Amino acid sequence: MSNLNAEKIIKAKSLIQELLNAESSEDRENDIMLELDDILPDPKWGNYIFWTNDYCTKENGLDYEKFFQKIEEYELSDEYKRNKYIISLVNDLLNKNFNNKLEMDIVNELRKLIPNEDWIDCLFVSKSCFLENGQLDEKEFLKSMGLIDFDESNLVFHFEHN
Repeated sequence: MSNLNAEKIIKAKSLIQELLNAESSEDRENDIMLELDDILPDPKWGNYIFWTNDYCTKENGLDYEKFFQKIEEYELSDEYKRNKYIISLVNDLLNKNFNNKLEMDIVNELRKLIPNEDWIDCLFVSKSCFLENGQLDEKEFLKSMGLIDFDESNLVFHFEHN
C-alpha cells in the first residue's frame, strides 16, 4: 500500500526529532526538511507537525503513530492521485515524451487539471519551480499552482523553533 517502509519511518523519526530539538543551524534545518520531503509522500507533513494540535501528545511531543498513519492515508487521497497524474503529465511534457499522448493533448489536459494558468510560465518562462540542478521541484510546483490543499482554519504553531 504505502511507500513508507520501516526504514523510512525510522529515518523520518530521527530527522523530525533533530528538527524539533531546534539545535541545528538554519542550513541543517533546510536540509532536514528537504530530506523529509523526499521520504514522506504527504507534502503537508510540516503543517501537521508545526501548525496543528492534532498530532501532539500532552507533553508537547509528536504522536508518531497518529502522524505516520495520516501520512500513509495521503497516498489514498484524490488529491494525491490527481497530483501524481499532473506531475506525470508535466514530466512527459518537459521530457518531450509523447509516446502515450500528443503534446497538445497533454497541454489541454493540464489546462483542465490546473486551475492556475501560471503553470506555463512556471515551467517554460520563469522556471520558478525548478531546483538549482534543473529538476522540477514537484512540491513547490503543486503548491504554487494551488494544488496542495491544507485546512488553515485551525492553525496553531506549537513547537518552539529557533
